[in-house]
Amino acid sequence: MSKWSWIGMLLLTGILYFAAAQLNWRLDLTADQRYTVSEPVKKLLNNLQEPIQITVLLKGENMPAGFKKLATATANLLSSYRDYSNGQLSYRFLDEEAFLADSFATPLADSIKIQWLQSNAVKQNEVTQSGTKASFVYPLALVKAGDYFAQVNLLQGQGNTGFMNPDAQTLQQEMINKAEAQMEYQFAAAIQDLTRTRLPRVAYVTGEGEPTGPETYDLSQTLQSKYEFYLLNLEQQVSISDSLDAVIIVKPTLAFSDEAKLKLDQYLMRGGHLLFLIDALNADMDSLVQSGTEFTAYARETNLEDLLFRYGVRINNNLVQDRQSDILPQNVGNLGGEPQIEMLPWPYFPLLYSNSNHPIVKNLDAVVMQFPNSVDTVKVEGVHKEILLTSSNTARLVGTPVIITVEILKQLDNASAFPDEQVPLAVLLEGNFKSLYANRMAGSLEATQQLSGQPFHAASVKPGKVLVTGDGDWVLNGIGRNGPLAMGTNPYTQYQFANRDFLLNTLDYMTDESGIMEARSRDFVLRLLDAKKLEKEAAIWRWLNIGGPLVLMLLTAFVVFIWRKKRFASL
Repeated sequence: MSKWSWIGMLLLTGILYFAAAQLNWRLDLTADQRYTVSEPVKKLLNNLQEPIQITVLLKGENMPAGFKKLATATANLLSSYRDYSNGQLSYRFLDEEAFLADSFATPLADSIKIQWLQSNAVKQNEVTQSGTKASFVYPLALVKAGDYFAQVNLLQGQGNTGFMNPDAQTLQQEMINKAEAQMEYQFAAAIQDLTRTRLPRVAYVTGEGEPTGPETYDLSQTLQSKYEFYLLNLEQQVSISDSLDAVIIVKPTLAFSDEAKLKLDQYLMRGGHLLFLIDALNADMDSLVQSGTEFTAYARETNLEDLLFRYGVRINNNLVQDRQSDILPQNVGNLGGEPQIEMLPWPYFPLLYSNSNHPIVKNLDAVVMQFPNSVDTVKVEGVHKEILLTSSNTARLVGTPVIITVEILKQLDNASAFPDEQVPLAVLLEGNFKSLYANRMAGSLEATQQLSGQPFHAASVKPGKVLVTGDGDWVLNGIGRNGPLAMGTNPYTQYQFANRDFLLNTLDYMTDESGIMEARSRDFVLRLLDAKKLEKEAAIWRWLNIGGPLVLMLLTAFVVFIWRKKRFASL
């Protein structure tokens, strides 16, 4: 080979190296496109105008294998984010001690850092030779833009009870896998929250007996952390402003007037988004505590039935009981004059999961509701309906009047007493709606519409979205010894269900104009080894892994020996 050929090869190698360094290109051969960033997220990263720094608290040799895998997946994703950010995004991994000591890159008070770590710690029970050892892992990240920070919990909405059981390896792997699938959206949402110039506006309706006391503390704090939050009294406003991105109606106890319903209706016709979180029955735990052992739940008149029916749903005057439920302390008898308290399932508080692939509920932990009512869908042209949450396969519908009693606990062992399956409890409606008041405008309604200064619309001029749930308590919080709890938190076990995530996902979906919510629809297939087959054939595969390379090496050496012998024997 001439010297010019060598020079040409060196030049070609240099050109290829430079092109590989400059071009943002990779080949993802995985079936579920595990290493591909969605187009809306790419657009978000390409348009970054200020530096973004991400600190991930997944570092350390003593981390369990599942969290090491999560750390590797996080690093791979953030590496892709950095490539698409035009140099605006950087990231680093720290352990919790280095994070607490870092006062330059994360200038937060130590008390804030400690509280954040404590509230998001995952306790991991590990089996050792001397017994079971408890350790803590922090699957957390802090996203910084300028002087502002956003928190990311990589297990958000997944729950973490599986990590308490060292034998629940499959459950832990499933949770880590779901966390990896949702990671793209988690980081993209945090970056979007820090960089967008306008916060979505969300209003909470008052005036029809909606809760406004301490039980709404976490709801208001949650909404204020991500949105511009307003209180909206329909009786005092001539109309609902189009500047509002979503309006929430939570557990009204008084009937809506036609004038108030008209304002909601026309807001939806103009492309607004509504959340109806309605209790069709007057049922709550306070009534049971006051009565002692039982009370009768009766229908609550809200006057919203015709409005919801027009849009495509009906909340039934019944009660959904479910064997798959949250647990509460119950008095199971007396011993020596002392009550015997046990934590037992409470069928009136069902745990709801989703069979839908919709981005609102994809890979979401259970949502707990209290005394919920079933929701039926009604055929309406132009409106798509998505059932987001359902009961389990062992539920029961009880019509009014409903006697709520502790005696139901005696029926829990009888599965045949709960014959209903997959009862809908949360439904999302999307599309072009028809107004309830088409051809019905007269008198006070016509005057109300004229005061609004808006033309009346008999049908949607822009597509809208409506969420309907047969319960309003799921966004309210309990009160613990130290003050208000987070919504969806069991005050006795302190386990927090995914109520807050369900609410925020719904609002994000309704107000998302960038399209990054599609990243929540991602699903990574968990390909596990057959544990029984692995145990049965362990010796075979062990000897194959050890002996196979040795046999291959000896065979290669023998073939080379024979070849050399034949070649040089003729010389």
